[in-house]
Amino acid sequence: MDAIRAMRLFGAIAASGNLSSVARDWGVAPSTVTYGLKALEEQLGAQLVVRTTRKLSLTPEGKRFLERSQRILADVDEVMSGFAEAGPLTGNIRMTTTNDLGRQRIAPLVDAFMRRHPGLTVEMFFADTLVDLVEGGFDLAIRTGPLQDSEMKARLLLRGEKSVCASPEYWRRHGKPEHPRELAAHTCLLLAAPGMRHDFWLFREGGDRFRVRVSGDRQVNDGEALRQWAIAGAGVVQKSSFDIAEDLVQGRLETALEAFTAEPTNLYAVTPPRDYESRRVRGFIDFLTTELARQTA
Repeated sequence: MDAIRAMRLFGAIAASGNLSSVARDWGVAPSTVTYGLKALEEQLGAQLVVRTTRKLSLTPEGKRFLERSQRILADVDEVMSGFAEAGPLTGNIRMTTTNDLGRQRIAPLVDAFMRRHPGLTVEMFFADTLVDLVEGGFDLAIRTGPLQDSEMKARLLLRGEKSVCASPEYWRRHGKPEHPRELAAHTCLLLAAPGMRHDFWLFREGGDRFRVRVSGDRQVNDGEALRQWAIAGAGVVQKSSFDIAEDLVQGRLETALEAFTAEPTNLYAVTPPRDYESRRVRGFIDFLTTELARQTA
């Protein structure tokens, strides 16, 4: 049995949960389905299902294989239907982005895009740490630069920079720093994760780049929580300009040390190093590019 047919067979088994039912639907003998499943498990070197007299369930390896094979089959179906830039977009988009940006900006745009293309499904994962797109089976990541992995394909979505900001109330109480080294006297809110703490902030003065060590009484692994704390007046935070754009317009946050911005911190759509990028992913990236530019115009 070829790989594509084996994937389709396994998808039918997973959906039905019954080998005999799949055999009837496919018009083959039950032994053919049983043999096909066994051959697939032997080829992969992993047990994909657990069979009892009453039901069939997927093993963790089976769930992983099903998820990845469904994505492959969706791409195959799209390729076989032709490359014409017309017709509805269908299939699944599995994507990841940061917490704050994802909730504020990307999730509403996902909703708008899916309303235009109701044949799509989307899996969206928020993480403020770097996610392995290949290992995680992701089609797309929305990331801030500079990008570290040169093997990934990247498309610029927005130009931005890192901004030091706090609430107007905080600045009234403590005063705005005139030089980054004065941040040592301020309560800074830090992004952190197990084994990693972002307590050095990068700046530029003239042609020289330098780091300033900052500290404070709060740290969290969620960028949105940092922004909310800053809005509440708890301290100073360093955020991407596109994360705080609306807060600046509404007066919830004010920036400082603008003259010392280190370098651009742009927003990118990053995809794995595949030879073929599905039309639905390309369409979504095109949509993000247009809508984010419109929002910041």
